[in-house]
Amino acid sequence: MKHSIKMNDGQFLLDGEPFFLYSGEIHYFRMPKKLWKTHIEKAKKAGLNTISFYIPWIWHEYEEGKFDFTGETHPQRDLVGFIELVKKSGLYISARVGPISNAELVNEGIPTWLLKNNPEVFVQRSGVNNLPHAMLLSFLSPTFLKYVKRWYDQLLPIISKQQVHQEGNIVMVQLCNEIGMIHWLHKAADQSPFVTDLYRRFLDAKYKNIETLNEGYGKSYKNFSEVVQPSGDVDSKNLGIFFDWALFFRRYYALYFYSLYGWAKQYGIDVPLSANIPQFYDYDVRGRGNFSPMTTSLYRDFSSYSPATVFGGAYQMRRLDFENFHDISITTEMVRMTANVPLANNFGARAASSDSGDLKDLVIASETLRKVSVPRAPVVCAELQTGILRDRPRLYPSDVDLNIKTSAAHGLNGVNCYMFSSGENLPGMGAFGTYHDWQAPVSLDGSEKEHFAPLQDWGRFVKKFGKDLAGAQKLTDTALGFYLPYYATEYYSGAWTANLESYRTNFFFDGFARLLQLAGYNFSVTDLIQNSPEDLSKHKSLCVFSLDFMDAQTQSKLADYARGGGKLFLGPKIPVNDCMGKKCEILADALGVQVREQTEKEMVLWNKIECSVEFPIQTFEGGSFKTLAATYGGKPCTLVKSIGKGQCLVYGFPLSHVFDFQVQTVGGWMKELGISRQIDVSPWDVHAVARLGENNGFLFLFNYHDAPKKGKVTLRLSFDPKSVFTKNFQLPRRSAQIVPLKIKHHRITEVQ
Repeated sequence: MKHSIKMNDGQFLLDGEPFFLYSGEIHYFRMPKKLWKTHIEKAKKAGLNTISFYIPWIWHEYEEGKFDFTGETHPQRDLVGFIELVKKSGLYISARVGPISNAELVNEGIPTWLLKNNPEVFVQRSGVNNLPHAMLLSFLSPTFLKYVKRWYDQLLPIISKQQVHQEGNIVMVQLCNEIGMIHWLHKAADQSPFVTDLYRRFLDAKYKNIETLNEGYGKSYKNFSEVVQPSGDVDSKNLGIFFDWALFFRRYYALYFYSLYGWAKQYGIDVPLSANIPQFYDYDVRGRGNFSPMTTSLYRDFSSYSPATVFGGAYQMRRLDFENFHDISITTEMVRMTANVPLANNFGARAASSDSGDLKDLVIASETLRKVSVPRAPVVCAELQTGILRDRPRLYPSDVDLNIKTSAAHGLNGVNCYMFSSGENLPGMGAFGTYHDWQAPVSLDGSEKEHFAPLQDWGRFVKKFGKDLAGAQKLTDTALGFYLPYYATEYYSGAWTANLESYRTNFFFDGFARLLQLAGYNFSVTDLIQNSPEDLSKHKSLCVFSLDFMDAQTQSKLADYARGGGKLFLGPKIPVNDCMGKKCEILADALGVQVREQTEKEMVLWNKIECSVEFPIQTFEGGSFKTLAATYGGKPCTLVKSIGKGQCLVYGFPLSHVFDFQVQTVGGWMKELGISRQIDVSPWDVHAVARLGENNGFLFLFNYHDAPKKGKVTLRLSFDPKSVFTKNFQLPRRSAQIVPLKIKHHRITEVQ
């Protein structure tokens, strides 16, 4: 029976109905063929509707030019047989076709013979540590792309025949895996001559002539052929050079993905195509998403070349609790922002070529971007932690339950349980040896671990409410403004970079954004550079983490946003320079204030509370404004002021969640601007999120603490103040509750 899978308004539509993709990762190549059926049956028991798996290049092209997809050389190479077995079970498939798998495979799944015989495909061969499977490959190497094309020539015809509209069961195809992860982790930019030539063409297209570039860069190049890529050590007096470099590499990764995208289209792959974004960084007991704004931004230009790409995060939290739950909301909204890029072009309509001439043309193609009609892609989690590579820290059912429900609450339309099934590496395949248990909820022998139960619980929910959930959108109160130059540091090095990365983690990720979340404000994220003034004006309020530098155009956008009636919440600094280090005080001038930097550390008074804050402190002089906080010496360091038809609130010191009174302070500042919440919760440290559709909705309540919580929640619709829903709740320790809602005539009632 033929089916259809489409995308519309951020949803998957399966046969025209909203579809929540609930998938689990099962690696056929890591288990004896006789166990395949057992694990597929466990997937059905858990309530999954889809199975996901890599198709490792290293496994199926076992010798150069020799391919096996039917098990002729080894039963665990019978990809066709595994697909057929999943199809008979009634489950769908999300196929991950490479060329890179990662997956703790030797060479990240790239054939050994290819690497041995073609050293030019490497960015560098040494210096990769800690990750024994990591390969620093040159994605745009003509040699590498030639072999990738040959791999796709063999594999994609098989995948194409098994799509749901071809009487198969494949509903999504992932191209490559975690593109750029290894390069970021080692700050290893591709400095190969071919790529440097592309970089020069990129600058030529931007600056038009060498004199303009020299003026901006403070250089004396005779022509663009003399320009070289930066070494990485940032010169803070000319950030523009490094920002251009970062923009180029966003184009570089987009061109690589576009090559894969074009070949997939050539072979008739019409199901949604996806890209998996590396996001969480392992520390100790917890994984953190503090690098996710940076790594997600690497994918910024993908949709301009490959429209309607489905982006998937990788949520590896380890222990999930009150200390890191906000990582999920920030990360999810970053991915959604990337999926909803406002510009696209027609490149996706034709296939890319690995010919270097085409790539040279495409690298400058942003000059011809134009608006076209493309479906808004759903956002998924491609690797949601239901297992952990190592056996420490131990994964518990509450971690899995909270991760799935928190991720879904913040608006995802699909999750892939990674791993769902344990496996075992065959000789020579595993980067860490034979062992590959992954703390998966289903052991290799088919036995269930404790954290199988929350997967089964979510499966029952998806079976009953999946269509309604897929059609419901997250309810937000405000938008975070994302400014790329603060985050485009993946290849930067030196003291300035280390300071910036620390500053944004402590004072944006674990500061400004976390405090907004704790104050009960659910947010979206919007790109301040890519969005037009008209796009920004659609947000009634904007909360912007800002430093002492920002380009003139973005400063003007923010000033005009406030003048036009917007509510702008800004800090910890008003920018006073542009990205080239030149004086630029457009925002300060719009506010009518002079900015001073406090040279001595002193206390700040908030609401008569004496507080020690991080240094340095910006203070403000001149004009008329309301002071909300001042230094102990009486200098204003937080102000609110009307500007045109709108208002602006600026705080002038770094904010991190160290004390709980900071939560109430930020909440009070939001109220000062007239920015209200649509959900009120008592006690404040219980988290609540709502997803609402036209007639149905869901209220999610979360207790991330190791003690039970009880209280009351109130949900009101901003467009109808009379529509109020109130509920008393009791939540056990580290637990979540989902309240299904019915919405009729703007009246909200609980579904019993």
